[in-house]
This record gives sequence, C-alpha cells and structure tokens, in this order.
Amino acid sequence: MLIRARVSFRLESELAEPIAAWLERAGFTVRMEVPILGRRADLLGLRPGSLMAIEAKMNNWAQALRQAIAYQLGADRSWVAMPLAAASRAYRQRWHFEAERVGLLAIDDQGGVRTAIPAGPSPRLLPFLRDKILEDRGPANPTNQLETVSIGQTMLRGQFELKERA
Repeated sequence: MLIRARVSFRLESELAEPIAAWLERAGFTVRMEVPILGRRADLLGLRPGSLMAIEAKMNNWAQALRQAIAYQLGADRSWVAMPLAAASRAYRQRWHFEAERVGLLAIDDQGGVRTAIPAGPSPRLLPFLRDKILEDRGPANPTNQLETVSIGQTMLRGQFELKERA
C-alpha cells in the first residue's frame, strides 16, 4: 500500500505537477506557460487535433475564469484548476462556469485531480488559431512559441481588429 505525503499548496506553480500528470494520463503532451494571444496559459495539453488550456489559480476564480474564456479562442476546451478548498468555493458559482463552458478542476492535498465541472466544447474557438498552436507547439516543435503568438495576433487583429484588455 502506497501512502502519499500530504501536500499543502502555497504557490500556483505547485499545482502544475498534478495537473500535468492528469493531462499525460489522458494522452496529452504537456507544455507549460504557453502564450495564447498575449496571455499565458499555465498548462496546455496537446494531442493530434485537440488542445486543452488550463489556468491555475490559488483562490481568485473570477479572474481565472476570465483568462480561461480568453483561451477558448485557441483551445478546444478550457479549464480553471484550483486547490480543493478554493474549487469548492468556486463551485458555488458553477453557473458562471457552465454558461461559458469552462471546466473546473479541484486539486486535493494528495495531488489528485478531480473534475468538479466538465469543460464543454469552446464556443469561441477559431480553428485556424488552434491549428497554428498545434503546429507550432506539437511534440516535434515544443519551443517555437513566440512566432505563433505574433502570427496569431497579426491574423486576429488584421481580420477582426480585436483589442487587448489591460
């Protein structure tokens, strides 16, 4: 019988290891701190034809939700990941997550990842942007990040004239 040590998360970066393991078990290649249109997704799960973006936060679910919504432009599914106690508080506002189709992951003190709210398909997905991210950040090309962001921003700004928020 394996007894795991109790983990108390103090920093957002400490959430990355259990989330990455969860993504890898689901068959995803994991990238960390990946730029998507001027923002940085904490983790990105990639597999052929599919991309998942995850924003980890210690307690500010509303800010995390806004960031996860922005990632939906380039990701098939988008998630917010939080320690279990914070995720329990965020779950009380689940209709915000469900309305935006953003999932909520709860990380327990043993590093287990629980799906509190499943992520739905992105209603904002721009397939050309997802395909470009997959092409540039796939397993064969893991470090080509800056080129995608500048190309993605140029295409979006030129075609849709989107402006970044502060």
